[in-house]
Amino acid sequence: MQKSTISDVFLWLALATMWSSSYPVIKLAISTIESSVLVAGRMFVGTIIIFIVLKARGLSLSRSKAVWSSYAVTGLLGSALPFLLITHGEQSVDSALASILMGVSPVITLLLAAWLIPDEALTPRIALGIVGGFVGVAVLVGPAALSGLGDQLEGQSAIIAATFCYAASTVYIRRFVSRPPLEMATGSMIVGTVFICAVVLFSGADIHSIEPTLPSLGALIYLGVFSTACANLTYFYLVPRLGATRMSQVNFAVPVGGAILGFAILGEALTAQRITALVIIIGSVYLSTTTNRSEELK
Repeated sequence: MQKSTISDVFLWLALATMWSSSYPVIKLAISTIESSVLVAGRMFVGTIIIFIVLKARGLSLSRSKAVWSSYAVTGLLGSALPFLLITHGEQSVDSALASILMGVSPVITLLLAAWLIPDEALTPRIALGIVGGFVGVAVLVGPAALSGLGDQLEGQSAIIAATFCYAASTVYIRRFVSRPPLEMATGSMIVGTVFICAVVLFSGADIHSIEPTLPSLGALIYLGVFSTACANLTYFYLVPRLGATRMSQVNFAVPVGGAILGFAILGEALTAQRITALVIIIGSVYLSTTTNRSEELK
């Protein structure tokens, strides 16, 4: 794992912003676009952009079957499946409860990384930071969000499944992937897009009955450009540099970004409860992404 820099921190925050903004945008888009069609659309837009960037840089995809296998694993676990699961889940689960459920991802990643990655052993600081981050998310959305836990079991199960996909993808990239980030982002997006288009084709989705509005089409393009293309490029760049456990904590920052964006753009109140939660989450992320002197000497 490489030593992180200030630029890595800014990219991490940018990724959190892109992902946190996707949840309200998805809510807007699925009002008139069927969930699988929305995912296919955003991934198609994202794939075109990333492929253009790849060619502009004079790079190409590998012809190795083994490398294409890694494209497939990361494309399915890191994009196609979680996008589909979250979009489906948000049809019945409100964003507050979804934020709590997505907070499970860093915990899963921590356990998988400690088991599979030699230099990401579980330390007391990391464990405390993970627990603190989850508590901070719970404080941010408030106890009322838990009142619906179990009511919409199918949607909630879909979001939980998405967290497992993200965790497995992050650990897989950290442990097994050594190809350039731009190449991996492009290859994985191509495989993921083909998979989602196949889902749309064979699921019997009535594309002709869909009447998207201008806002929903704008939402789809936003998701494709920022929450998919830019986010994937940033994600593949940062995982080898920050490590699986640190990278996964972006899921704690997602509701933080949502609260800040709600305050800055929508004029939503930044209450004492939300400020307290932000302090807890930021402190927890700092705790688990830094090492004390005694740990460095081990």
